[in-house]
Amino acid sequence: MWCTGDVPKVLEEQVLFRGLRFDVIRRHYEYGSRRFARDVVVFPESSVVVPFVNDNEIIVIRQFRAPMGEYIVEVPAGVLDKGESPEDAARRELVEETGFYPRKLTRLATVYPVPGYSTEVMHIFEAEGLEFKGAKPEPHELIEVTRVPFREVLLKVLGGEIRDAKTVIGVLLAGYRRGLLGLR
Repeated sequence: MWCTGDVPKVLEEQVLFRGLRFDVIRRHYEYGSRRFARDVVVFPESSVVVPFVNDNEIIVIRQFRAPMGEYIVEVPAGVLDKGESPEDAARRELVEETGFYPRKLTRLATVYPVPGYSTEVMHIFEAEGLEFKGAKPEPHELIEVTRVPFREVLLKVLGGEIRDAKTVIGVLLAGYRRGLLGLR
């Protein structure tokens, strides 16, 4: 059964930390006679792109991720700039990270990657009709761009070799949309 109860009332918010990319706040709630607090990572919305070069190949990036201390294989993604739509952010991030501009974007899903502690919302797109414009990575981004058969990426996702959540979700949704998961 789906929960249909009232949402707890926010009584107060305290800023615990202000960072370069996110803040941490403590929210104090009231629900009936109960009071409780939760620490929340406040992170902006982001767009994720599964870019298809053709029906059989996609572009993935190998990017250094400081929290993990290693390079990981993932699809391009990035946060929305103030006032930017998810579609415009998807186009901008794809060009910045890979150099390719998508003529067509299809929304696959909007997800909450870690709702237990973060406000982040991810908009996941499939991109087609790619046109090379030249990459413009940000100074802090260490990225290698690779063109890979989609089935190979899908098998690495299904086999647990690719563990980046946004990539796993995006690749599985694109695989489903293309009838490659045997669920249609």
